[in-house]
Amino acid sequence: MSLARPKFEESSLLNYHDYFLLPDDGKQYELIEGELFMTPPPGFSHQRATTRLAGILYQYLNKNPIGEVICAPFAVVLSDIHVVEPDLVYVSNAKKNLIKERGIFGSPDLVVEVLSKGNKKMDRTKKFKLYAQFKVPRCWIVDPMEKTMEMYELVKGEYQLIAKKQGNEIIKPSLFPGLEFSLKELWV
Repeated sequence: MSLARPKFEESSLLNYHDYFLLPDDGKQYELIEGELFMTPPPGFSHQRATTRLAGILYQYLNKNPIGEVICAPFAVVLSDIHVVEPDLVYVSNAKKNLIKERGIFGSPDLVVEVLSKGNKKMDRTKKFKLYAQFKVPRCWIVDPMEKTMEMYELVKGEYQLIAKKQGNEIIKPSLFPGLEFSLKELWV
């Protein structure tokens, strides 16, 4: 859902400075091509899957300190007119300098979008293309309604589907050596 442009400056496009001036009203806003979007609050299955995946990654990273996993709401500033809030973000130690107090300034190693009725189209189209455009190496799309997880890797500027898991299949992401979990853990 696109919102009317707030009166911040004369330009017709908003930028990340405008984004950080938005009111703290409990709503999730994202800026794509300078246009402000509001995402409806997610449902229970979305939040459960997000929390459980974050827990799995947190436990792994606690034992294997190779980076940070961060949950939304937390800004990922890809450019002056592109500020998004993926459900989960992973930043390796090699890119840790991208993490600042107010957001991640640059492309993280992994973004995870967990689908819900209110965000499905945006996550699969605009944001998916945006992540490829800004060379985010990996994007996972988790669908709690379909009980699936799609894992994409950037190859020559476009995302290639590396794996699509469903039900209780085992996930072994190469980004996290030795990590193994059943997809079922995200739903039960």
